Amino acid sequence: MRKMKNSGIEWIGEIPEDWEILKAKQIFKQRNSKGNVVEVQLAATQKYGMYPQKLLEGVVQVKEDTDLQQFKTVHKNDYVISLRSFQGGFEMSDYEGVCSPAYQVFYNTRKIEYKYFKYLFKCDGFISKMNSLTVGIREGKNIQYKDFAGNFLPVPPLTSQLSLITFLEKKCSEIDSVISKTRETIEEYKKLKQSIITEVVTGKVKIENEKACGKYDTYKDSGIEWIGEIPSEWEVKPIKALFSFGKGLPITKDNLTETGLSVISYGQIHSKNNIGTEIRNELIRYVDKIYYETNPQSLVHKGDFIFADTSEDLEGCGNFVYVNREEVLFAGYHTIILFSKEKNDNKYLAYLFQTDCWRRQIRCCCSGVKLFSISRRILGSTNLILPSILEQQQISDFLDKKCSEIDKLITKKEQLVVELESYKKSLIYEVVTGKKES
Repeated sequence: MRKMKNSGIEWIGEIPEDWEILKAKQIFKQRNSKGNVVEVQLAATQKYGMYPQKLLEGVVQVKEDTDLQQFKTVHKNDYVISLRSFQGGFEMSDYEGVCSPAYQVFYNTRKIEYKYFKYLFKCDGFISKMNSLTVGIREGKNIQYKDFAGNFLPVPPLTSQLSLITFLEKKCSEIDSVISKTRETIEEYKKLKQSIITEVVTGKVKIENEKACGKYDTYKDSGIEWIGEIPSEWEVKPIKALFSFGKGLPITKDNLTETGLSVISYGQIHSKNNIGTEIRNELIRYVDKIYYETNPQSLVHKGDFIFADTSEDLEGCGNFVYVNREEVLFAGYHTIILFSKEKNDNKYLAYLFQTDCWRRQIRCCCSGVKLFSISRRILGSTNLILPSILEQQQISDFLDKKCSEIDKLITKKEQLVVELESYKKSLIYEVVTGKKES
C-alpha cells in the first residue's frame, strides 16, 4: 500500500508521498492574445469541452462579418474558464480557434499530461473550491484567472499522470456505456407508455374490466385528419363544447412569495416533474392572498386544465397541468385555462391531451423560431374524440394502472443513472487526488 501524506489543503486531503502540491500559477499561465490562424469560433460545453460553435445545435451563431481576430486565442490543449463555472466550467480544448472575450484562457508552462488536469478540473472538490471564491452573475458565476492562479493543486509525477488517465479513460468509458444504455431503456419505456396511451384513448384498443380486449366491433371515419377512424359509438366534439376559456393571473416571477395562495404558472407546466395526470406538490408556487378577491376568474377547479401559452420548442406546444383535486389553486402567468362546463372528472382527456396525434392540431397552427405561442384561438379550434363517460372512466383507470407500472420502471432506471453518475464523480475525485490506485 502506497504511503500517504497530508496535503494541507482541505478539499484535497491526503495524497501519495511522491506527489507535489503546487499553486496553479506554478503550472499555468494566462493567455491574453487575440486571433488565430484557424478562424473557428469555439464555445464552452460540459460534454465536449471547447467545441466549434457552428457544430452545436441551439447555440446563437456569430454573424458572418464578425472579426474573429478580436476574440481570444485558443490553442489545442489550452484550458478555458467559462461563465458557467458553478457546473464546473473549466474546459479543455481539442481544437485550434478563438473564444469569447468573456472567457479566461490559460495554458501549461511545465510538462503535463493534459487530460489529468481535464479530469481534475471536473472533480467535485475542485469545483466546490472554485465556487467558494466567485462572485455571482446572472445564472452562472464569474471566475477570474487570478482567483484560480493562487489555489493549490495536486500534481502527480508525469508517469503517474499518464497511468491515472489510462485508468480513468477506461473506467469512465465503461460507466458512460452503462449510463447510455440505461438512458436508452428509459426512452424505450417512455415510448411504450406513449404508445399505450395513444392506442387506448384513440379507440385502437378496447378496454373492459381493466384489461385490453382487442379492437372494437365497428369503426367509423371521424372526419378528422389527425385521428382517422374511431369506434362507431364514440363522438367527435369541438373543445369549446366541453370547456370555456380563461387566462391566468396578471403576475410575473417577481410576484411569487414564500407562502400564500397556491399557483401554477408557465414554468411549472413545462417542468419535468409535471406528469400530466396529477398536480404534484413540487409544481406549486405561491402568491399573495390579495389575488383571491381581485382575480377570482383565474381560480381553477377539479377537472379543469391549465395550458402554457408559450413554449421554447414545438414539442412543448400543448403542455398542460390537469387539475385532479379540489383546492384553492390559481393559474399563473403565461397560461390559458380550460374551465370544464359539465364539471366532469376529465381524466380521460388528461391522457388524450398527452398524445402527439391530438397535439398535432396545436402544433400545425403555432409559429415561432425560439418561442412558440399558443393562443386561446388555437386551442379553441381543436376537436376531441369522446367515448361515453363510463368508458372514459374505464380507460383512465386502465391507464392509471398501466402507466404507474411503467413509471416505476422508469424511476428505477433513472435512479440507477443518478447512482452511476455519482459513482463516476467519486471515482474521478479519488483517482485525481491519489486516494485510489490506478
